[in-house]
Amino acid sequence: MSKLRLETQQGTIVIKLLRDTAPATCELVAGLTQDGLYRDCGFYRAEKGFCVQAGLRAVDGTVKKNPRGKVPLEYAVPNRRGTVAMARWDDPASGDGEWFINLGNNTNLDRTGSSGWALGFCVWGEVVEGLEVADAISQLPSHKAGGMSMLNSAVAFKASIE
Repeated sequence: MSKLRLETQQGTIVIKLLRDTAPATCELVAGLTQDGLYRDCGFYRAEKGFCVQAGLRAVDGTVKKNPRGKVPLEYAVPNRRGTVAMARWDDPASGDGEWFINLGNNTNLDRTGSSGWALGFCVWGEVVEGLEVADAISQLPSHKAGGMSMLNSAVAFKASIE
């Protein structure tokens, strides 16, 4: 069983990779981590009770390019509190390294139809340690931008696969 370990100033978050239900997505996240692409990145979006989001955005706001490409949607697990899902656009195969920790039972992110957003969001991990850290991050000062709650200061993490 492999895990993604995120060490932050607020504490450590450990995410179990769900390789049985999201193999391509887990391979992408593990590969980006091992390649060092998540270095100097952090949580930048925080929606209390909904999610905290991170990915290939450096703490200075620079967006990194993913050399591994996008992954197909692998929807199999509901978006429940403590699960981790791949962010994407309306195109179901647009996930490329941005992800979020669900802080609530987000049934609105589950599959409800046969196209676009209604196809749901791929859950590729489950927080097995440190969900309280994600909750604490969601409480940090933030501001609205583009309809989302963005942290005033990104929360850097050190990512590793164990």
